[in-house]
Amino acid sequence: MPIKKLDIYILKAYFASLIVVTLAVGLTIIVINIVEELRDFIDHDVPFLSIVEYYFYFGGWVLKSFLPMFVLLATLFSVSILARKNEILAMKACGRSLYRITAPIFVVTMFLAAGHFYYNEFIYPPANQKRLQIKEFVIEKRSKTAIGRVHNIFRQIEKGHFYTIANFNVERKEGNDLRVYKAQNGKISEIITAPRIQFTDHRWIANDAVVRKFDEFGEETYAEQPILILEKIEEKPEDFSRRIGKPEDMGYRELEAYIDLMKRTGGPYAREAVDLKVKVSYPVASCIVVLLSVPFASNPRRGGIAVSFAVGAGMSLSYFVLFRTLQSAGYSEKIPSELAVWGVNGLFFLIGVISMLRARK
Repeated sequence: MPIKKLDIYILKAYFASLIVVTLAVGLTIIVINIVEELRDFIDHDVPFLSIVEYYFYFGGWVLKSFLPMFVLLATLFSVSILARKNEILAMKACGRSLYRITAPIFVVTMFLAAGHFYYNEFIYPPANQKRLQIKEFVIEKRSKTAIGRVHNIFRQIEKGHFYTIANFNVERKEGNDLRVYKAQNGKISEIITAPRIQFTDHRWIANDAVVRKFDEFGEETYAEQPILILEKIEEKPEDFSRRIGKPEDMGYRELEAYIDLMKRTGGPYAREAVDLKVKVSYPVASCIVVLLSVPFASNPRRGGIAVSFAVGAGMSLSYFVLFRTLQSAGYSEKIPSELAVWGVNGLFFLIGVISMLRARK
């Protein structure tokens, strides 16, 4: 589709509305949060620059969480303003169908959706980590040293093969009281104990280890090894102190790695499996809301900023309520994860397509 002056004109109106909506709604959300956190800022004597830095990263969370709503409102505002000025009618009189008028907005929004996914995957997670660190260590005044000392670690290497560490110092990369258990056919086949374990030269080493093996008849063999390399332990020292954040705050690969860890350790991961698919489906919502918005806003009798805002708020509320409802059902495994993730998108896409087909061309 060649880009023409009329396409550029439509896109200018669209991007102008998108910028205004993003700044207006985004700043409103930030101001509301400032009011909620104001008491903590005062009680903990938080420096002004730290507050500014915190809300710089908080703005990234707003963009990540509400971009489809911003796109919805921007589409409604820009198209309704064009309709109120009879510019949509003039475009149709010149031979442009509603589909052709919608095309530049839809194509650009597809790129926005792809950028939204890229942002959520590569830019947002490290920036959000800084926001959480400011909140925890600067605003809430929690100690950093306590995080580097981990107690009662339990990890599964594979089915029937797991290990425990009583205490671990992440900074020193060493711990004490290691126990490794291996079972076959429901019976313990090997136990390794060591008073000390350390991570050196990218590998785990158990010092003064004792290896006990049991055959199928229960006979035991005993061996002492001053230095034992534990090749099957895949975790790194920082993995033990890593605080598991909310799935929505992780990148796709980070959450995928966490799910893999849960599979290896035997932990639950149904919720995270749903959230992993949400990371793809949610950015796609930006494209779907364009199909919903244009047919309504292009009718000059329905136009107007107030009406568009009300309709946008209603659509956004309906989308989020239905989305969270199916997501919760997916968490509890009452419905398949694909339906939980894509069900609302499919419904709104169908409504959008029908609205486009029935709208005046």
